[in-house]
Amino acid sequence: MIRTLLAACLAIVPTTALAQDEFDAFSEFLDEYRKEQRTPSMSAAIVRDGEIVWEGYFGVSDDEGDVRASPETTYYIASVTKPIAATAILLEAQEEGLDLSLPMASEDGWAGTCDWLSTSQIPFGAGGTDQFGNAIPAMDCSKPTTLEQMLDMRANGDAFVYNPIAYARIDRAIEGAGGRPLRDIVREHVADAVGMTDVALGWRDPQGGAALRNLAPPFTVTEDGPQKAALFDDDFRAAAGILASVRDLAAFEIAYEGGELVSDAERRNLVERELPELGDYRHGWWLSDWEGQRLQWHSGWEPGQYSAMYLKVPEQDLALIVLANTELLWWGNSIVRAGIEDSPVARRFLETFARR
Repeated sequence: MIRTLLAACLAIVPTTALAQDEFDAFSEFLDEYRKEQRTPSMSAAIVRDGEIVWEGYFGVSDDEGDVRASPETTYYIASVTKPIAATAILLEAQEEGLDLSLPMASEDGWAGTCDWLSTSQIPFGAGGTDQFGNAIPAMDCSKPTTLEQMLDMRANGDAFVYNPIAYARIDRAIEGAGGRPLRDIVREHVADAVGMTDVALGWRDPQGGAALRNLAPPFTVTEDGPQKAALFDDDFRAAAGILASVRDLAAFEIAYEGGELVSDAERRNLVERELPELGDYRHGWWLSDWEGQRLQWHSGWEPGQYSAMYLKVPEQDLALIVLANTELLWWGNSIVRAGIEDSPVARRFLETFARR
């Protein structure tokens, strides 16, 4: 269904719940925000009740202005990789191909990584405080962290601390315990299963040619305007590495909320669980509440190159996906507070489409 939508530069599909003028105003807001932040290319989509109800493609994806952003344009989605990888890992465990209780120390390098991080100047390693004065516990190297605890960002103790370096060791722990390569797990359980046909699971993905061919190159915004940046060189990890279009992520969203991936019980647990004051992180998702509604989301940030946002309001079966080839969508997230409403883009989306 996703692939049969019109490949228009800006497609509007009205529904009874969301008005045409709301789509128009949101589209104008996004494009103006992109221009203000001097971002060459941005793509966005809204998913509601199992279908794309709006999509917008703004700007150009090259430095000469010849290639317009389109449904085929792909971006490095950075940490938005995490919920996709986590979903695939849960499915692998469900089919008894993986034990969620396996220790992260199944990888020989885990202890050394933990020792280095916990004594470094990195806040999610050695601890400290965030920009709001909230305490950041240091990484707990005495704790026998399991795979499932790592999916919940519990490498620093009982409360969550967003620790992307520790999360990036997940694939090594799985293979260290005799499991399959993460790329195979994600390709089988998610990418192929939901029709993410143009996605690349890292630079070395043998099936990622289309995504690499259609990639919007990264730009760093300077006082003189956007300057083309060097391409990242990291491959695929549970923490990052996927290159995808907004339609690829919409295909994932539709399958996820349609019950084709994780169980109803898993989705209910994320929506209905009581949250700590600062929000939570579970199974690859940030969780927070806004005006009495649960938000399930992830952001992505590759410094000086890319940014991404995937924001769900699951009780309304509503989601926003936005991808950009600059840091446009990064708002300086805390690593211990789930505050996506601090983002201008997220706030505008919520106030326009999610307020009851």
